[in-house]
Amino acid sequence: MKILTNKFDLFGLDIGDRSLKLAYLEPIGKKAILKSASSIDVPKGVFDKGALIKPEVFCENLTKLIAKSAPKKISTKYVHACLPETHTFIKLLSIETGTREEISALIREELPRHVPLDINESYIDWNIAPSAKPNPGQVQVLVGAIPKKTSDAYTNSLKHCGLVPVSLQIEAQAILRCLLPFEPKAENPFVIIDIGATRSSFIYYDYGTIQFTVSAPFSSEDITDIISSQLSLSKEDAEKAKISIGLDPKKGQASLIKILDPMIKELAQSIQKNNSFYLEHFPGARPITSLMLCGGGSLLSGLPELLEKEIPNIKISLGNQMQHIQENKDISLNLAYTTAIGLGLTNVFDS
Repeated sequence: MKILTNKFDLFGLDIGDRSLKLAYLEPIGKKAILKSASSIDVPKGVFDKGALIKPEVFCENLTKLIAKSAPKKISTKYVHACLPETHTFIKLLSIETGTREEISALIREELPRHVPLDINESYIDWNIAPSAKPNPGQVQVLVGAIPKKTSDAYTNSLKHCGLVPVSLQIEAQAILRCLLPFEPKAENPFVIIDIGATRSSFIYYDYGTIQFTVSAPFSSEDITDIISSQLSLSKEDAEKAKISIGLDPKKGQASLIKILDPMIKELAQSIQKNNSFYLEHFPGARPITSLMLCGGGSLLSGLPELLEKEIPNIKISLGNQMQHIQENKDISLNLAYTTAIGLGLTNVFDS
């Protein structure tokens, strides 16, 4: 949901249940220079499944996040932020063609049949989307919706922190902006899985648009907790083991593979189940042949290789979160920053 024009010096802010991350980018043509980045852990209880419970604590942590940004200090007050995935809805609809006003009216009539929202208490945005099988007299539209209560809470809290929210974006759109080329070529469909702190988000992309999104309970936090519990490690040491050793059998910790194997198999089953759902319920759907991982949980060493053994017909790789960013020897961001980078790239794509 846009609030103002976006032609400002600004930064991207990824708001998660367990952390805040920012990326400050300067557009240079169709690339960007990464000027600054930072992250901060958020105490439990500030958010509850995306709902902002303690706005004062949120503001305190956001102020600290901006203050610790480096190497360049952030002076702008303008921000592109993301909305909580658990409160947003994306739906691809087939609507009778007409004027923009007529299409908007038809969307408001049709959307309640597909998402559990009170349309009169929701913000709705949409755009024309490419169609897999165009029907005469119809157009496909990609619709995004969020309860006004949730959106207004985020907007008001950001303003209370002294910021100006230029846009509030659905997380999946920011992730795609980061991981896709500026002009994606016609290619086979693929899935992006964002493995976050408390859940994983699946984004199905085909025919030049998002087809649908779905969540799964597999999370980075659960991985760390299991390693900590089974190996009697502190959370900090378990996190280090997850990233440095992970599922790589060459690193001499077969016990980690054994501990995490049930979780990996469960994730593989979720992928196969969602792939089948896509093929069965979406007209013109094509078999998924590739999958990209991002988010903090994707830093689990060896995860793509182990998943490919479970699902051999799908090519699995890590996303390239830095593809639109000029190399900066002073700073580089891992895949945990995918959403923040995608938000920060908004002006690059729109310029």
